[in-house]
Formats: sequence, structure tokens, C-alpha cells
Amino acid sequence: MRSLLSLTATGDVAPDWPLGLSCGLGGLAGGYLGSHLQPLLPETALRLLLGTLATGIDTLYTVQILR
Repeated sequence: MRSLLSLTATGDVAPDWPLGLSCGLGGLAGGYLGSHLQPLLPETALRLLLGTLATGIDTLYTVQILR
């Protein structure tokens, strides 16, 4: 597959394994945690939790861009 990518891209086209594994594990943990929290918390609390997380991540990205 890398040989096909190298035909159209310049530079290193190898996968970033630590990033891929951490994203996969984070998704797995989030899915597991979310499925267990959903029946325990009211909908309003879940919406506030997800909104707070999304806003925090957005703020983090914005700060990194402005540096």
C-alpha cells in the first residue's frame, strides 16, 4: 500500500502507529464508557458532559493554533 501512496505523495508515507493506536484505544474506551454511563445519567447531564468536552477540546485547539 505504501508503494501506491508514494506514487502521488512526497516524503514519508508510513503510518504513525502511536497516534493510530492511541486514537483507536481512545475510541474503544469512549464507546465502552459512554455505553455504561448512558443508562445511569439523565439526558441533560450527558448533553452537558459532551458539550463541555467538545468546548474544552475546541479551546485547546484554538490556543495551539494561536501560538
